[in-house]
Amino acid sequence: MNKKIKVNDITSNINGTSLVGYVEATYEELAAVLGEAEGDFDKSTAHWSVEDENGTVATIYDWKTYMTPVGVYNWHIGGHSLMALELVSKLLNKPTIDANIVRWNPWGGGND
Repeated sequence: MNKKIKVNDITSNINGTSLVGYVEATYEELAAVLGEAEGDFDKSTAHWSVEDENGTVATIYDWKTYMTPVGVYNWHIGGHSLMALELVSKLLNKPTIDANIVRWNPWGGGND
């Protein structure tokens, strides 16, 4: 991982982030790149925040699963802009899906 990336750093400004997209991965894949998740949030059991050297922030989290997904899951990506999708895609070397194109949660659970 790029040494200029901050992961789960309390100085990262994640306040006001909202859903911008999704990334399909397992918990194991995420933890291998980002380390262990922070947990026990209001509607999320696993959560990572990342920030690059340009100040782009992204959050990666499960949503209303009540148990941390261990298999393949479409993790939510939050951010202040679509730059969050690019950041996550580069970090994980995986494609992301823009929530504006989907307009609803395509993997079940109702609208986000």
